[in-house]
Amino acid sequence: MNLLRSLKSWRTVAAVVGLLVIAGIAIVVYSRMNAPETGVAEDQQLVSVRRGDLIDQVSVSGTVSFPERENMTFGSDGVVEDVLVTEGKRVSAGDVIATLDAETVARLEREVTEARVDLRDAEKALEDFLKPATDLAVAQARQQVVDAEKALEDAQKALDSIIEPDSLAIEDMEAKVAAAANSVNDAEKALEDARKPASALAIAQAEKNVKDAEKALTDLLERPTELELAQAADKVARADSAAKAAGDALDDYVDNAQRTVREAERNLANAVGDYSASQREWASRLDAAQDAVDDSGKAYSDIFMRWLGISLPASELNTDYEAALDEFGADLDTLFDSSNSGDILGNRGALPADDPETRWNETQVAIWLNFGRTDLTPTCEADSLPTSGVCIEHEFRVAGEAYRKAVDDKARADADSGKALAAAESAIDSAKDALDKATEALDDPVRAVELESAYNVAKELLAEAKEEQNDLTDDADPLTVARNQADIEVARANLDDATEKLDELNDPQDAETIAHLAAQADLARASLEDAKRKLYELNNPVEANAERVAHLVAQADLARANLDDATEKRDELLSGAAHPDYPSASQAVTVARLTVEDRREDLEELLKEPDAIDQAKLQAQVDAAKTKLTESEKRLEDASLKAPWDGFVSSVDVKAGNDVKATDIVAALVDTSIIEVEGSVDEVDVLKIQLDNIAVVEVDALEDRKLGGTISFIGAEANEQQGQGVVNYPVKVRLTVPDDVDLPAGLSAVASITIQEARDALLVPINAVRGAFDAPTLNVMVDGEVVQRRVELGISDDFWTVVTAGVEEGEMVVAQAPEGGALDVTFDLEGGPEENEGPPPERRRRAQ
Repeated sequence: MNLLRSLKSWRTVAAVVGLLVIAGIAIVVYSRMNAPETGVAEDQQLVSVRRGDLIDQVSVSGTVSFPERENMTFGSDGVVEDVLVTEGKRVSAGDVIATLDAETVARLEREVTEARVDLRDAEKALEDFLKPATDLAVAQARQQVVDAEKALEDAQKALDSIIEPDSLAIEDMEAKVAAAANSVNDAEKALEDARKPASALAIAQAEKNVKDAEKALTDLLERPTELELAQAADKVARADSAAKAAGDALDDYVDNAQRTVREAERNLANAVGDYSASQREWASRLDAAQDAVDDSGKAYSDIFMRWLGISLPASELNTDYEAALDEFGADLDTLFDSSNSGDILGNRGALPADDPETRWNETQVAIWLNFGRTDLTPTCEADSLPTSGVCIEHEFRVAGEAYRKAVDDKARADADSGKALAAAESAIDSAKDALDKATEALDDPVRAVELESAYNVAKELLAEAKEEQNDLTDDADPLTVARNQADIEVARANLDDATEKLDELNDPQDAETIAHLAAQADLARASLEDAKRKLYELNNPVEANAERVAHLVAQADLARANLDDATEKRDELLSGAAHPDYPSASQAVTVARLTVEDRREDLEELLKEPDAIDQAKLQAQVDAAKTKLTESEKRLEDASLKAPWDGFVSSVDVKAGNDVKATDIVAALVDTSIIEVEGSVDEVDVLKIQLDNIAVVEVDALEDRKLGGTISFIGAEANEQQGQGVVNYPVKVRLTVPDDVDLPAGLSAVASITIQEARDALLVPINAVRGAFDAPTLNVMVDGEVVQRRVELGISDDFWTVVTAGVEEGEMVVAQAPEGGALDVTFDLEGGPEENEGPPPERRRRAQ
């Protein structure tokens, strides 16, 4: 093929060269025969300015090809039903290439139906969204706002009536608060007085009292007797025993009370734990029961969607399927009557559209009647199911009973949960009451003060007894005590002797006088101890009064607690929180307020303009549904694969019965109506051609017949031939082929592309032009002399140029002859020198 193109190009070049040689010889002969006697040099000659056509062309050699090919696919998975073409067969646009099986076609038809339903729903949703609210809906929303505000006002009034208590109750509570405040002031005053140090006068008076008591005692008795010592020891022992008994009683009371409190706390903790465990257990049971309701409700709802295409939210589910079907007006025997299947599809065999006036979906019912793969029995008894196929009513019955059972189980679980939690709460309340009573017993101020007071009195008596014993013994060691005792005995003996002697001298004293004197001695001792104690209390008020201060502190704290409790109860009375109806009334106000807000939001939602984002989302859903429908219709259409154009089948890749994927190639089709010549041009000419340039194409197989064409492609990258230094760019020329011409691919062809042209223009040889590029001139022979003349030039090729101004047709111009003596110009000299007045021929660039 390349060799043929090369030979053709060389034949063209050879013809041109031969013509040039002959023309050159003729011009030289003619010029020399007609050359005037002028100053024209031997390497120059005169050439006439002639009219002619100058056409500059580029030739593209290549081969015929068919660029438009298509690998055809079904676009869906399925089984090949039939293949109606063979490789090499010519087909027309619309001819069936292959088909898919009936089951796949039915599935694709259902997909188209579902896509139409989805598009209808999406368009309906967008329409409803853009539809403005009716005056009735706005009026109803406004009325709901007014009703909610009225309910809020009534609830607030009810709460206000609870919050405003009776004036007598307020006065009584205020009196209790004032009394508690006075108790606090009195307790704090007593505590302050107990902590206040004694005055110097009181201390001095106490010291004088001590001295007087000591003197009185000394006067009465200087040394204690054994009896007094024994009595003092006995008194200490009894006081110690009484103090221990009082302390043990106090400790036992505190221990028992604390033990009771701890036991009550444990019981309360156990009751709270049992309540939490019961809560978790019943929460788990309720969640399980709710899950069962949701699952069975979903399964029940799916039955309505599956058979009737009815989408039911949980709020619309009726456990009685017969009542639900009656409410929808859906009679299963009528809807699923198999004798109506042909009537439903109609004459064209198309599925019916869904009727918006009915709750069920007519398309869904039609699909079951016409495309279902099993026998359908609309209704049947529970104990009389069909031996084959499906009973539709049985599926509704089973799903409805399962849903009813789940709902009943959930209701029972709710009731049992309430009872169990109420019992657990009651146990908590009982434990709290026991704890409060135990805490109250522990904190009982009367009993605690009594025991503490007895204990303090016993300790005081013990301290006094020990002090008396210490005074008697004077902290002496046993030897000193014994010596003193001996001295006492001696002194007593002396005293007895002296007394006896005195009695002898005086009147003897009777027993009453002696007893009186002994009583005076005891009184003097008691006065002395009391004076010492008071003196110690005056000098050390904190240590001496520690127990009393602690008692006063406890009383002050108790008074403050009573004040806080009275204040809290007063505040509860004033706020209404203590009223039994306060929680429900407060909750009613909260609910009413939230209801008002919801109704106002609903009204604003009706009145506001449609949200642009939501509208865009709905529009996107419509667009997506349209795209899905288009794609579904395209897949259904391609189930019967048809030729998109006239052409021939270049390959067949499947057979009947083959499983195919959506992207598997079924056959390859070539479009024979579009034919191109693929060739190339060199780097000089590629910049001169443009897309859609007109070309004349010569095909070797058509001999002298020429075809029209245009440039359809110019390569952006060059194809450089290895080792030859030739840079070419790929070019494609699309042909216009008559109906009576049939071209196979691979034929050799040459396309001639016109770059520029000038028709009926004045032409002179290029080698006659002189001067600068922007100021060209010609040497013109005028009256036998050569005159230089400014001219204007037009287009040119390798040999000729067009002169647009400066010379006239027929004038002679001086042209420079190349070495060898012959001008490289071409004239039509077929008529000889006498006919040399005709125009020069067309000029073409060499072929590539």
